[in-house]
Amino acid sequence: MPSKHRSQRELESESEPADQSAYEALTDLSAYALTLDAECHRLDDRIFALAEVESSVMERRELLRERDEISEELSALRHTITSLQDQIREQGQARGRRRPRERR
Repeated sequence: MPSKHRSQRELESESEPADQSAYEALTDLSAYALTLDAECHRLDDRIFALAEVESSVMERRELLRERDEISEELSALRHTITSLQDQIREQGQARGRRRPRERR
């Protein structure tokens, strides 16, 4: 007859796929944040280059608008990553505080 009480290892192994998925999501989000950051730098370089030569005000304005949109998205993404990291850390600490029930 199976025991009603599960060991701590059994409980931890059930949460490992969720933890792995969370870490993979954080990795993907972080990679996307790096991509956005690189795009912001690329746009900054273009804006500075246009400032040194005669270019249309409209072209510079469009690049600035695009860079500002990407910067806002990057800021929101970084906030999301930080929140997810905090949640993962809190869940890990909560699991660490739980003690396995004694077997009878």
